[in-house]
Amino acid sequence: MLSGAYSRIIKGKYGLARTLELTLAVVASRSSLISALLRTVPVNRLLVLDFLRGLSRDELECLADFEGACALESLETQRFSQYRLLPPFFDPVTSERWQNTDDCAHKTFVVLAWLEYRTMKPAGRTRSASVKAA
Repeated sequence: MLSGAYSRIIKGKYGLARTLELTLAVVASRSSLISALLRTVPVNRLLVLDFLRGLSRDELECLADFEGACALESLETQRFSQYRLLPPFFDPVTSERWQNTDDCAHKTFVVLAWLEYRTMKPAGRTRSASVKAA
């Protein structure tokens, strides 16, 4: 079915075909980022998946970069804390990408939320009031 829609776009206007190709590439890249980030989470994958699906591609790339930096830093340090990596990671002196302070602040909050989702404990199951212990 996609090939039929795709061929109509090519027959209609050539510029639209390129737009479709770019859109497909962006979707594939975004889903790859979500998949890779989801593999770093040991528990609560459905909750984390919902969180990741709500993020933009730019935000997902930031999380992937942060996870990569954490992986490299953890090789050097025995007692590594991801929270301690936040200041040097978002330092505008070390990276040109953080020159926009609003973007830097926004991405810092996204990473902080990511760290919270990654470390959430699964909700414990409670017994129903109608079930009595034997």
